[in-house]
Amino acid sequence: MSMSSPEQTFEKIASEVQGEVAKEDHFQPLSLTELFLMDFPESKWVIESLIPYQGITIISGAPASFKTWLLLQMAIDIATGKSLLGQFQCEKYKVLIIDEENHLRLVKERLNLLGADKNLPIYLLSQKGFLTSKQNLIDQVLKICAEKDIDVIFIDSLVRVNNAEENDASAMSGVFRSIKQFCQKGKTIVITHHERKEGAYKSSAQSRLRGSSDISASVDAHISVMRDKDDKSKIVVEQAKLRSDKEIDSFEVTLKKNNGRMEFTYLGLHSEDVTKKEAAKNMILLVLDDEKDGLPRNEICKRVKESAGIGGKSTRDAIDELIQEESLLEKQGSKNTKICYLPKFHETEIALPETLF
Repeated sequence: MSMSSPEQTFEKIASEVQGEVAKEDHFQPLSLTELFLMDFPESKWVIESLIPYQGITIISGAPASFKTWLLLQMAIDIATGKSLLGQFQCEKYKVLIIDEENHLRLVKERLNLLGADKNLPIYLLSQKGFLTSKQNLIDQVLKICAEKDIDVIFIDSLVRVNNAEENDASAMSGVFRSIKQFCQKGKTIVITHHERKEGAYKSSAQSRLRGSSDISASVDAHISVMRDKDDKSKIVVEQAKLRSDKEIDSFEVTLKKNNGRMEFTYLGLHSEDVTKKEAAKNMILLVLDDEKDGLPRNEICKRVKESAGIGGKSTRDAIDELIQEESLLEKQGSKNTKICYLPKFHETEIALPETLF
């Protein structure tokens, strides 16, 4: 066994000390003055209102819910720079699809059916054994992205690219730390994941997501797709989470074969959501009818939930629409609380509820 020379020992100690000093310098807090002087680029989209740039988006759905078809349509529209469904503008980027679910033959068949041009800048890794736990494989994918100038990576599916226990919060947090390495290198990630079987529960899209809640907490956006029970060609697309902006309303699309091709067609807002929002609007006006002092938003949501069983998102959206329509007014309350009240009380001085102080 060779012994280190005094010079080598000194260099090693000096390097370790410098490393510790660097860590200490890195772990210094910013003042608000320093923070407010910093310039950050504006939020960017890969697909407007749906896929944030350099973020992680998860597309979830039950088996056979068309989530992989939607992923492939997104890849095509990003590679062409066209709008998704004729509604959501796509920025043009080169795309890599890592498909650990399907054989290349099936991927080719689906891309053909969706009308993909063979010259599109879409690259494929199919059933190559990619795992997020293998740093060398992450490095290889990053190398491919650098060589091909790829900015967007689609992964199908989460369960196929990791060996972690999906109900273990710590394990799934580690999986997403690995995935975030792509974002740190400027890449955008879109990854599919499974939901629990339809009919097993009635709940929000985030709670339908299979596995630990750390999965939902780790992503920047979450899109859920669910097939209509009566019309199997129709799917409801719900934006369950969007970290950088307000979630858009759920909408409906169909996927049907037409002249030998599979085509997505945008139908409009989900009718059930529209009905819920209208019901929420009526209930909000009823709740505030005798409240001349107004109520905070969270209290309105609570009362609407208790009275009509309508969830917070529908009620918050309904409040925003009522304010835009000037059917509802809003006043700044204590501690950044917003107080909502009806226009008929506008001439009366609005007293803030004592519970806010």
